[in-house]
Amino acid sequence: MKLENKIAIVTGGGKGMGRSICRCFAREGARIVVADIDTTAANKLVDELRGKGASCLFVRTNVSKSKEVENMVKATLKEFGRIDILINNAGIISIAPVVDLQEKDWDKNMEVNAKGVFLCSRAVAKQMIKQGSGGKIVNTASRLGKIGVPRYSHYCASKAAVISFTQTLALELAIYKINVNAVAPGVIDTDMLRWEWEFDRKARGMSLKELEEEALATIPLRRLGTPEDVARVVVFLASTDADYLTGQTLNVTGGMEFR
Repeated sequence: MKLENKIAIVTGGGKGMGRSICRCFAREGARIVVADIDTTAANKLVDELRGKGASCLFVRTNVSKSKEVENMVKATLKEFGRIDILINNAGIISIAPVVDLQEKDWDKNMEVNAKGVFLCSRAVAKQMIKQGSGGKIVNTASRLGKIGVPRYSHYCASKAAVISFTQTLALELAIYKINVNAVAPGVIDTDMLRWEWEFDRKARGMSLKELEEEALATIPLRRLGTPEDVARVVVFLASTDADYLTGQTLNVTGGMEFR
C-alpha cells in the first residue's frame, strides 16, 4: 500500500495508460480523481474501481482549458480536502510530414500535450505549496520527446516540451518538497498504438504483423510494453521510494536505443 490514503489526480485517466495508472493506484491504496474528457470511459472505470472498494471521483476535464483545470482542482478539494499527487497523463497524437502538417494539428498537439501539463501543474502546485506538506507530480512524456521521428514532428516537439518543463518545474518546486518527474514510454500496446499502426498500414502498405515485427526488432526485451509496465513506474515515482528523485525522465522502453 505505497500510496495509502494519498489523494491523486490522474488526467487522461479513463483509457490506455491512464486507466492502468488508476488501477495500480487503487491497489496501492490511493484515493483517485479520474480527470478525462471521455465521460463514458471514465465513468466505467470509476464504477469498476468503486466496485473493488476504491474511493474515486470522475471530473470531466479538458486539460487545455484553464477554467476546466481549475474546476478539477476545486472538485478534488471539495471531495477529498487536499491533493498529494498529480499525474499529467492526458495526451493526443496525429501523424503527418512537416510539409503536409496542418497548423491546427500542430496547435492541438501542443495545447493538450504541453499546455495541458503546464495548466494542471500550475494549478495543483499552488495547492500543494499552500498545503505545505510536499507532493509528487509525474508527467507522461515519450521516447519521441528525446528523438526525432519522421511524420511525428509536432508530437515529438510537444513531448520534448514536457521533458524540459519537468526539469524546470522540479527546480522551482524543490524548496517546497514537491518532486517533479516524468516517464518516457516506448512502444506501449494501447489503442493509440493500434491507431498509429492502422494509419501506417495504409500509408506504408504494410500488414499489422509486419509493423509489429518491425517494432519488436528495435526492442531488446523483444516484447511490446504494456500500460501496466508504465503504471508501475509511475507508482514508484509517486511514492516515498522516489523521494530523492526529481527532474528525471525515466525511459520505459524495454531497452530501446535513443539516437
